[in-house]
Amino acid sequence: MVNIGGSNNNERRGLSFVVFVAIIGFSVARAIATFFTNYLWFDSVNLNSVWLKILLTKGALVGATSLLAFVFIFTNLRFAVRATPVMDIFESFESQDPLSRFRAWTNERFTRYRLLGSIGLSLFLGAGASQLWEQVLLFLNQHNFGVTDPVFQADVSRYVFGLPLYRLFVSWGFQLVIFTSLIIILFFVGTGALQIRQGRLPEVSSGAKAHLSVLLAFIAILKAFAYRLDSMELLYSPRGKVFGASYTDVVAHLPALNLLILISLFGAVLLLVNIKRRGWLLPATAISLWLAVSIIVGGLVPAAIQRFRVVPDELNKELPYVDSHIDYTRLAYGLDSIEEKSFAASPDLSQNDISNNKQTVDNIRLWDPTVLAETYSQLQEIRAYYALQEVDVDRYKINGELTQVMVAARELDQTNLPAVGWVNERLQYTHGFGVVFSPANNVASQGQPDFYVKGVPATTTVTELEVEQPRIYFGESADSVEYVVVNSLQDEVDYPLSTEGQSVAYTNYSGDGGVGIGSFFRRLGFALRYGELNLLISNQLSDDSKLIMERNIVSRVKKAAPFLYTDNDPYLALIDGNLFWIIDMYTVSDKYPYAEPADTRRLNENSGLPINFNYLRNSVKAVVNAYDGTMNFYVVDENDPLMSAYNDIFPNLFSPKSEMTSELLDHIRYPEDLFTIQSDMYRDYHMTDPRVFYADEDPWVIPSDSSTTPRVGTLRGEFTEIGFKPMLPYYLLMSLPGESDLSYLIFQPFNPENRPNMQSFLVADADPENYGQLIDFRLPKGEFVDGPSQVATRINQDPDISQIFTLLDQQGSSVIKGNLFVVPINQSILYYQPIYLQGEQNPLPEFKFVVVVFQDRIIMRETLSEALANIFGDELINDVIEDTEGENPLDILAKATKAFEQAQEELQKGNLGTYQELIDQAQQYVDLAIELLNK
Repeated sequence: MVNIGGSNNNERRGLSFVVFVAIIGFSVARAIATFFTNYLWFDSVNLNSVWLKILLTKGALVGATSLLAFVFIFTNLRFAVRATPVMDIFESFESQDPLSRFRAWTNERFTRYRLLGSIGLSLFLGAGASQLWEQVLLFLNQHNFGVTDPVFQADVSRYVFGLPLYRLFVSWGFQLVIFTSLIIILFFVGTGALQIRQGRLPEVSSGAKAHLSVLLAFIAILKAFAYRLDSMELLYSPRGKVFGASYTDVVAHLPALNLLILISLFGAVLLLVNIKRRGWLLPATAISLWLAVSIIVGGLVPAAIQRFRVVPDELNKELPYVDSHIDYTRLAYGLDSIEEKSFAASPDLSQNDISNNKQTVDNIRLWDPTVLAETYSQLQEIRAYYALQEVDVDRYKINGELTQVMVAARELDQTNLPAVGWVNERLQYTHGFGVVFSPANNVASQGQPDFYVKGVPATTTVTELEVEQPRIYFGESADSVEYVVVNSLQDEVDYPLSTEGQSVAYTNYSGDGGVGIGSFFRRLGFALRYGELNLLISNQLSDDSKLIMERNIVSRVKKAAPFLYTDNDPYLALIDGNLFWIIDMYTVSDKYPYAEPADTRRLNENSGLPINFNYLRNSVKAVVNAYDGTMNFYVVDENDPLMSAYNDIFPNLFSPKSEMTSELLDHIRYPEDLFTIQSDMYRDYHMTDPRVFYADEDPWVIPSDSSTTPRVGTLRGEFTEIGFKPMLPYYLLMSLPGESDLSYLIFQPFNPENRPNMQSFLVADADPENYGQLIDFRLPKGEFVDGPSQVATRINQDPDISQIFTLLDQQGSSVIKGNLFVVPINQSILYYQPIYLQGEQNPLPEFKFVVVVFQDRIIMRETLSEALANIFGDELINDVIEDTEGENPLDILAKATKAFEQAQEELQKGNLGTYQELIDQAQQYVDLAIELLNK
């Protein structure tokens, strides 16, 4: 009788095995393909040396640690066999005693497979070492910081470069010894060398005892090393008033750790001595001593010193450590280079001063980037498959004058293509086209941007902004599709020929970017990598075809330099007719002694910076060609020891700052993330007197943001105040107090804690000749200068302005308040806030008004020049005086009433500019009448 069920089961098992083998084979093939295509990509961007250095370092680490682990494990296994009492273990297989038979079985297989087992376990332990490539290379190429810590008097490089690696290797050593010890113990139990019986102490053969004593001695030595690292890590202790080693750490905890080091080494010696002695008395004594010291000296004594010696006299005891904490925190974030200057915040600012600062006034930015992004999107995207997602702020020379400019790239949005399919998505729609430029300070008719460059193909009104190569293959939003193929037999869609028509222009890629896929094996590699059969079988590909991958500029530079961290805001620059992306990149560490960990709550979620660090430098400017993807990494901070180490490791990756062209230097800016971190740290670390810092006498806070504009992304952290939205730093093109030339600055005001007045503002210069100069302008402490939050409240409470806002909201429109800007002019503070209007039916944001505030004067007008004229000009006052000459106060009040009535009529008609002028005129009549009555 045929067993059909068994046959079916065999067939199913055979099929399952085939499927399993196929899956494993495909996974291996795909891994090989990814490896191969990574090589091709690095070769295409001339960075094979970077890829090979990382790959070889990983391989060497895996090989070295695996070999070390194999030698240690296999040696121990051989000694374990020798240490096993032969007469107790080798029983006849015919014996009916199960334990004897199990021991014989264990010993036979252990002897047979110990080599394979050692290899497998050593590879398992060694595989993780590949992750140490960066720490090892940094350690081997370390540079001194030139700064020593105050406790051990060692250069900071010992902690930044050495400490992470030491800790990782000690941790790996523990894993190796503990894994090996467990295997040896199991072997001894299985062979009878270690017998565990209920109700009795374990019995150990002399050979097993000697072996286990040596392994325990290894653990004790590793523990001594760990205690030494613990003592170094006291420099990051959170125990005291501030971050870093405190009085208790240095006086009590550090000696305790040193004593534990000696006890651990002493214990290791006792374990080795105990090999020749009976019993475990010596090791038990060492362990008891270690436990007692750990509890008493390592725990109770420091706690007692903290409570009875430090707390009653904390200020005097902690003062030297607070001083070190301040100094090292300021060094870690570059705050030590901030120059302090006095700023008078004078109430005396005239029309003449405004005229003398024409360059600053002419570059007052009226457009908010997030509002303008929506306006650009509706006016300039042209087609659904184009996207103008983010607007950046930069400066260009226009007609010989340095001008602040808004710029956005018209990138390809591959989620909105007119048709789907592999040919459309990968071969035809491959790139964005063109940019949009508009001045930051000008408004065209109907509240729209006054475009310098617009349309497809571009219409340019100024010669300085002519774009020779407008095609954008690499950008910020080029990550929705992993790759595109160029130079195929299918022409690429270039741009639409008209706004209404359906016809488009076509092009073929002529750049150097991309990986050639002319050969079968290259196509096979990419087909496996992306799981796309069309790459292998399509008849639209030719020998000249190229595959463009890593099109997102941030992921592109991160792939080339995975050890650097990126800023949240790459920006576009037009240089010599070509479009380039500039990405600020950082070196970081979390091992700078005594330095306070960064407050990262105000960072944008798109920031590439890690959550935890306490050392930060913007050492690299990465520049990516938007057309061919060419990358250049320029070292802009040659004094950063971390950057110097990376430069030594990857000399072919980086270029010195001296190789940056003057045109490129004109467009670099002080990075937003760096300045945000620095300004957040400076809130407390402007206090350099340790007594003042300890008492927390003069903390500053970031003012709240009164704007109602949306933000690009969200912030990382949450703030304790409900509804609090912190003011973010912003870029200004202005003349610094006491200087005549324009400077491109990033700006951050500060308030004293729990008070609304402004105490200081911090600026960082981005001009090539002064790049990185940080200046803290201190306002007089004895005088009350309105802060941004206070000014925002006054604007909202102004009856004329609030009435206009209410009327506009009732007419089916929403009022958008732009950023409230602080503009220093001479030694005075001027505030302004642009106001936008967005309709419900037509959601196109339009510039409507600008509010200007100086001292107690608040004016809202349709143009900046009108607002400034009303704030500082005397034309209106002179007109009123001439109109009322010889009249009594009652007649003048009658004119005031008439002006108020006319203002209300104009308000009903929607003539808001005329309404505001009549309101001002009426107020002047009232003021003049009161003045006459007082006489």
